[in-house]
Amino acid sequence: MNMNYRHGLLLLLAVLFAGCGIKDPFGDDRTSQKLGNLPPQTHLFLHVTQEQITLSDTLLDGTIQTRLYTTGLDTTPSRQIVHWWGDDPDGTVAGYYYQWDYQSEPVFTTGEYDTFYVPIRSQYDEFSFKVWAVDDQGLEDPTPASLRFPVYNTPPSIAFRLNSNPVITGNPNVVAYTFPTRTFVWDAFDDDGKETITHIYYALDDTSSWIPLAGDADQITLRDLAPGRHRFFVKAQDISGATSPTLSFPNPDDPNMPLHWEVKPVQGQILLVNDFAQDQSLYQVQGFYTRILDQLVGPADYSVWEIGSNTTPLINSQNALPHSSIDIEAYLAYFDKVIWFSHLGRPHLTAAGQGITRFTGKGGKIFISNGNEERPDSTWTFTSLESVYRLNPGGRLLAGVRILASFGTPQDPQLDLSLEKLIGNRVSALVPGAGADVVLRMEPDSTAAVTVPYKGSPPVALRFQIGPGECIYCSLPLHLCNGNANMTEFFRYILFDEFN
Repeated sequence: MNMNYRHGLLLLLAVLFAGCGIKDPFGDDRTSQKLGNLPPQTHLFLHVTQEQITLSDTLLDGTIQTRLYTTGLDTTPSRQIVHWWGDDPDGTVAGYYYQWDYQSEPVFTTGEYDTFYVPIRSQYDEFSFKVWAVDDQGLEDPTPASLRFPVYNTPPSIAFRLNSNPVITGNPNVVAYTFPTRTFVWDAFDDDGKETITHIYYALDDTSSWIPLAGDADQITLRDLAPGRHRFFVKAQDISGATSPTLSFPNPDDPNMPLHWEVKPVQGQILLVNDFAQDQSLYQVQGFYTRILDQLVGPADYSVWEIGSNTTPLINSQNALPHSSIDIEAYLAYFDKVIWFSHLGRPHLTAAGQGITRFTGKGGKIFISNGNEERPDSTWTFTSLESVYRLNPGGRLLAGVRILASFGTPQDPQLDLSLEKLIGNRVSALVPGAGADVVLRMEPDSTAAVTVPYKGSPPVALRFQIGPGECIYCSLPLHLCNGNANMTEFFRYILFDEFN
């Protein structure tokens, strides 16, 4: 085609378009057609370790694509971490709606992930989840992203909290004694999440009648227990109805647990506490006190609480100090007056201190004889100590030395004591703190009393008021201080005059 012919053809086409009223498609004068607001698109991702899941997503052309992934078994199947996100081709995403198939209404969120505990109610179940984005003009994605996955339930487990029950070695055919209050403490677990544990059930003696507690309960205090032998049971149940193995105390299949648990009746209003584990075979010191109480109130009008040792060597460990301070305070609160003695070993005054202070603050009266090598603790709240020092650094305090009493006004010399036997361990002299009165002190400047003589008249017993209650703390082993043969009269005064 020659050049003249081509120019002529273009001129003819231009005339034809002009005559027909058709706009020149090559010109700049044209009008665009608006498409309107486009909806956002939503995408979904499930965070799993190992699981088989089905994911669906909507592509840009509106096609729904479904993919099946098999990655094995998840270790926490009912706990699901789900991520989602959206994009809007002509704006921004303002938020999302999501809905599980067990929810009646969708939930709005501006977040892009969450952790869910799906309410599995059987060993195996399937759940579906969908989410759709909403843009800044309120337009929702008409094709939500969705997910479907299987869930395998894991039953819960339960265990008594460490050291919350007495531990023994050797022959398990022993008896753990308590008064009519006993607290049990446990920890419950579920691989599906602790939130899936809906109930804790416990029973006393008879497992045909379980008592429900909330799923997050971790202890129960049983009160007003009938005297005699008992057995406690506890188990956990999850949302699917699956239960843990049942725990029990005692457990005849556990050789580290005492075979029997027996509730002692509360006798009288006076409690004798034996906190001297080394005495709990021959009971020589306990016998010293029980003979006095037998004379003063009779054998049926006082109770005895033996606190064993759970340290090496284990002595009467089935009766170690209760794990819960609730029980310690409850034991003391059954009585009006308490005599607490310890000597050698490791007494439990610090561990029981909170309970002793509360007992005294509510009007209780307690006399403590702690003739122990370990020094008293100046932080104790049931007495007031500024400081302490060794009364006999050489470890000897000889028989015959006198202990002077200053109870009442004027001083009653009939309450003075003297050492009947050698004290063969170090004991403490007490420097009273604020609010404390000295009620027993050593005779002045006794050069014959100790291998290294003390000076002055060191205090060895303090009286301290806490509200309406009273505590007398003595740093001598009083069972060795009956040289004047007046210990019965001494305790008659303490129980019925001082603790009136």
